[in-house]
Amino acid sequence: MTTELGRIMHDVADNAGMRVPSGLYARARRARRRRLTALAAITTLLIAGVIALPGWRPSPPAPAEPGIDQLPTVLVSPPAGTAALSDAPLPRALALYATADQFLPDENSPLTVVGSEDRYREYDRPEWTFASGSTNTILLSPDGRYVLMARWESGDNTRSRLLDITTGDVRTIDAGAPLTWSPDGALAALVHYDGDGTSDDTVGGQVTVVSMPTGREVWQVPLTPLPGVFRELRAALSPDGSMLAVQQRDEVTAYRRDGTVAWRARVAGQLAGRAAWTPDGRRLLLSDAQGRLLPLDAASGAAMTALRGGEGIQRVGREMTPLVDVVGWRGETALAIVGNQRLYELSDPPRVLLTAPDTVYELDVATARIGAQPRVSGAPDPGPPPPFRLPGWAVALAAVAVIAVLSRRRPRHAVRDWLRGV
Repeated sequence: MTTELGRIMHDVADNAGMRVPSGLYARARRARRRRLTALAAITTLLIAGVIALPGWRPSPPAPAEPGIDQLPTVLVSPPAGTAALSDAPLPRALALYATADQFLPDENSPLTVVGSEDRYREYDRPEWTFASGSTNTILLSPDGRYVLMARWESGDNTRSRLLDITTGDVRTIDAGAPLTWSPDGALAALVHYDGDGTSDDTVGGQVTVVSMPTGREVWQVPLTPLPGVFRELRAALSPDGSMLAVQQRDEVTAYRRDGTVAWRARVAGQLAGRAAWTPDGRRLLLSDAQGRLLPLDAASGAAMTALRGGEGIQRVGREMTPLVDVVGWRGETALAIVGNQRLYELSDPPRVLLTAPDTVYELDVATARIGAQPRVSGAPDPGPPPPFRLPGWAVALAAVAVIAVLSRRRPRHAVRDWLRGV
């Protein structure tokens, strides 16, 4: 009976008259491939969204004091794939540097920006140029929020680029090219030449003090016309912003805020950086080729007893004067970049606070709201990789959009049927 029942069933199936539609299996395979591809895409987007969500990542450790950051003890070369500052801005920069192999005329000159917790970013500046032969091409504000860079297209067309570390945005200040920041970062001194200051022609100009970050002119003083006026020009603003010292070759002129001359003095050194005025405003420091710090009386320009400087400190980096570049103060102790690869506290004895790679050609550091003890450096954080640089909400929204497109034919049961393969 079992054999007979099987034969009957076969006869029924053979005579049922059902036909398989042409291309049914090919369409089924294509539909299956589409489902698997879409599922993989949605899974990838969802994972990316979770990774990119700011709230998902653990918060960085709180600083030792509110509003205070610790400098890293060591800077390293930026890791491969380091994020651009415009893609992943930082709250502030603790250090900024350019390496020798990045310092190329007529090409972009990448800068490496180092923030708290060893976060590294890169910024491709469109040009490198100097405001004068005695200043760096990068000037980091004392609080690490902004970077000033010269924009000098030709002749007397000197302007400044102002980079905002918190956004990666850049704008132009037309008053001149940057010479220095004030110690508190509220002001900057910019130079404009009345002609080609790099030529051997006798050229004058102006140094304009502007409020930052607006770039609004506050006051202005003239430059003495000289052949090659660009070559030996430096400036330093007093802590309260009431005086500006301008050095042209071997002469320093101290100007009051109303533009009048307080004094002039012949000197044997160079203004010792943006923090060349002591915090009390009573002395103005010069540095010489031996690393000594030579104070002038801020009221008269008279020479005073030398302070501890960089004597005996092994100089590392390129040959550039001044030997000691004072960038800040800790009480009455100067913080200075010696050479261009070390930040020192000029205590007794001096101690190294920060060391940069031996390829660094220019170095600047933030000194406002910096703790006394540097922090042992950790592994460099290059920032989010390119696929994850979109905000998490944007990635999640894209995933929802993909699901919606796939579901538009049968909205009520599409997702259920799609997963079942119906």
